[in-house]
Amino acid sequence: MDVGCLGLVGDLAVMHSNEDRPQSRVFGEVAEIYHHYRPEYPDRLFEWILATCGTSMSDLVIDVGCGTGKASAPLLEQGFEVLGLEPDPAMAGIARRELERFELFSVDQSTLEEWTAAERLAGLVIAGQSWHWTNPDTRFQRAASILKPGGWLCVFWNRPEHEKQEFDAATDLIYAELAPEFDNKPFVVRLPGSKAAISADTPDEEISVSGLFGPVQQFQFEWEMIISTDHHVQNLRTQSDHRMLPTETRNELIRRVAKTIDDFGGSYKQTFTTHAYAAKLSV
Repeated sequence: MDVGCLGLVGDLAVMHSNEDRPQSRVFGEVAEIYHHYRPEYPDRLFEWILATCGTSMSDLVIDVGCGTGKASAPLLEQGFEVLGLEPDPAMAGIARRELERFELFSVDQSTLEEWTAAERLAGLVIAGQSWHWTNPDTRFQRAASILKPGGWLCVFWNRPEHEKQEFDAATDLIYAELAPEFDNKPFVVRLPGSKAAISADTPDEEISVSGLFGPVQQFQFEWEMIISTDHHVQNLRTQSDHRMLPTETRNELIRRVAKTIDDFGGSYKQTFTTHAYAAKLSV
């Protein structure tokens, strides 16, 4: 299996020291790979968000950490105005390119914490696969400050379920040799999205502890997809833990993982659960 010229060229081009690379900002190094290989969100998620939050067509939606626009696109297709906040220029550039056909889309190259260009309060603030990269000390206050009275915050993730695969034992040996620092989190290395760092036991508890929002509404939806060898290793290229490995180590790890999955048939079934948490501004 060819592990992908696009990914290899991207990795070889990035030789910065980790001291210059905050882990939250490494996704732009492989922005095109991220856009093509990270999973989309199920339609049912957006149906639930709009029904739960009662979002009006006149409301502005702010997409925190919009990346390449995966969460913005479904809302734009329904006619909502969306403003994306994305600090990485490569990721923001793809969002502009992919969504320029929508007159109601714009993107500001900024983090939630640094953004100061608010001209209008939002009816809905969303964060897809990105909330754990915001500042836990200020993120709820910042979200509240850009919401209109009665506006909603909704954060969500696609999370791969912990499932045993035939190739696990073989790939575990590869990680033990090349990335022993991952030893205490064996499943995290399987696919991106398996973590959502928060400051409380659960996202709904963290929202409640902030004291800024009303009761938390929750959504879960389980779905499956077939992951090919190429899809698996390209996803690994976008995993922040892997991006922090030395380039030569990462490329060798990916080469060997690819060969192993090929040896076990070249594809497997993976179950994902989309988790969402929404709450109405109460202050």
